[in-house]
Amino acid sequence: MRKNEYTSINEFVSQYVGEWNPSEGHWLGLDFLYHGSEYRFHTGSMYETDAKLPDGREIMFGIYRKNNSKKGKEYEILGEFANMDEALECKVIEGTCFKDIIMADETELIGQD
Repeated sequence: MRKNEYTSINEFVSQYVGEWNPSEGHWLGLDFLYHGSEYRFHTGSMYETDAKLPDGREIMFGIYRKNNSKKGKEYEILGEFANMDEALECKVIEGTCFKDIIMADETELIGQD
C-alpha cells in the first residue's frame, strides 16, 4: 500500500521552491514518517533567522528529526542546506539520499504548512 502522495521528485520540488504561499501550492514545511521516525523538511532554518552555513551561504532548507524527549528543542537538526539539490542529495537519514526517502512508498506524509 502506497502512503506517499508524490508521483515525481519534480512535484515535491515545485512545492518548496518559490515564494511561500499555500494557496498556490508553495509550502513552508513537510512533516513525514519514515521507518518509524518522524521528520520535518523545512524551508529556511527552524531556529535562527538569517542563518548561515559555515561557508557563509544562507540556509534555504533543513531536515530535522522529531525529538521524542521532553528536554530541548522539539526537532533535532540533521542537516541544513543552501539549495534544493544539496538537500535532495544529502544522506542524513539512514545514509539514504533524501530524494529517495521523499519518493519512497513507505514514506508517509503527515502534514504540510
